[in-house]
Amino acid sequence: MPTSSSWPVTLLCMMTCWLDPVVPAGDEDRLDPVADENHLTSLVQKKYQLLDEPALNPDAFRVGMIGYFSLRSKGMVKNDSLLTIIDYTLPSSVHRFFVINLQINRVVYKSLVSHGRNSGELYASRFSNRKQSHQSALGFFLTAEPYRGGQGYSLLLNGVDTGYNDLSRARAIVVHGADYATGKYITRYGRLGRSFGCPALPPDINTPVINLIRDGSVLFSYFPDAGYLRNSVILRQRLDKL
Repeated sequence: MPTSSSWPVTLLCMMTCWLDPVVPAGDEDRLDPVADENHLTSLVQKKYQLLDEPALNPDAFRVGMIGYFSLRSKGMVKNDSLLTIIDYTLPSSVHRFFVINLQINRVVYKSLVSHGRNSGELYASRFSNRKQSHQSALGFFLTAEPYRGGQGYSLLLNGVDTGYNDLSRARAIVVHGADYATGKYITRYGRLGRSFGCPALPPDINTPVINLIRDGSVLFSYFPDAGYLRNSVILRQRLDKL
């Protein structure tokens, strides 16, 4: 049992472990909202404040962090320094793609991003996991490897939300660049062009973003769909804890 003189050191070590998003293997359960939801609530709130990014929806960040910790506690996240959030509550005419460095608490990329042509016009409001739906998919993805294909330099995504995006590889849902995902397109048409369900980025940042988030980081497509928030295998029994 620690002596009274050792308590300050012990407390400092505990606080450091909590505030550092990169924790040693085996300690992930300490970041599980079921295990200690009160401390995790404080951690998420502090990180959001440090981001100082009012364009990022606090609810999207909160839910994204729950899923991030859930996936990491299962050992599924290879690159745990990053969290990418697409906020589909926002119109396609504004920046709604956020790449967050959780180690330094900064949004390192903020960008336009397209949605699927059958998800909506200016706003996305319909989502699907079905092949040929041409809709965007909700939920948590793990980034995979980049490749060069019909859309140029692209990034494969592994959907890990069963029933909501786990058919993404079969649907060829990837991150790629597109001329219809630019400010010039918005100036002409009032919104971005739409994809077959892929999150398409402006061509000038597509490559650096892919190279940053590739190989095992978390990407989260957010929309406050009650069914998804209630039934997601990643969020189940966790959302009400934070």
